Amino acid sequence: MTILLYVLVLAPLACGPGTGKVTDKPEFSFNYSSPLAWTYFVTDTPTLIVSGQSLNEQMAQSRVNMDIEFAVLKAVESYGYSTTGVDVRNAVKAENIQIDLKSTASLCVLNNFIPEDGAVTKKCTKADGTTIPHNHVSTITATSPIALAQSNWENIAIRVYSSLTANAGVKFNG
Repeated sequence: MTILLYVLVLAPLACGPGTGKVTDKPEFSFNYSSPLAWTYFVTDTPTLIVSGQSLNEQMAQSRVNMDIEFAVLKAVESYGYSTTGVDVRNAVKAENIQIDLKSTASLCVLNNFIPEDGAVTKKCTKADGTTIPHNHVSTITATSPIALAQSNWENIAIRVYSSLTANAGVKFNG
């Protein structure tokens, strides 16, 4: 019983009273490269779909939404706040892209994409191996029945970042 009480006392204090503007609808903006599961490739040749990619747009978008919602709710909960009534929305869209697992630094197929550590980080722009970074800027909005200070939401955002990196394979940039 003492341990339970100790945990209950520490959880609400973990995020502290916070500083900054108080809001019940924070918006998190981030620059990221999609994990393979957030991508799909429409093709008549199933062998062009690589391991880890979703089979279709609906499955990829569902994975995006589930990964983000899970990360936000677990982050809120980790600071001792109830997740009841928390609504998570995101502007992330699943991508229809062809992955090139055979690409090297000196050879890649024009307009194919190259994954690194499970995230799609580069796009081939020329057959000579020229690539550009492949990343996106998007937002996550959480609507909560309780208002928290900006610093509290920033702490929650750090946990969201950690969860999406570790559990979903998202690579954050910048």
